[in-house]
Amino acid sequence: MKYIIIENKLDKVVITWLNDKFGNLKPIVEDDITFYINENRLVLFYYYQDRKNGCVYINYNEIWSFLESIFGLESSQIKGLITYWLEETYNLKGLKPSSLLFENL
Repeated sequence: MKYIIIENKLDKVVITWLNDKFGNLKPIVEDDITFYINENRLVLFYYYQDRKNGCVYINYNEIWSFLESIFGLESSQIKGLITYWLEETYNLKGLKPSSLLFENL
């Protein structure tokens, strides 16, 4: 099922959904990687602290695909919204979102 939402309100709906579902993740630091996990210890996103590429890897199954299929967002829209959400919610600035299909690490 897709939701039909006027685009200027869609951003707010997506950010609210991200905050409701993933706004209280716990960071776990191992070596140079920071993982953000939920209460079931499922990794939802992570980034390398000392890599110059500045990528943050987003769990495709749990986050990215939902934004595509339910909200009908394209990759560029998802990247923009996740960038904003990470900055506002986790104070993570300068990271470029990339979807990644991964098992729990």
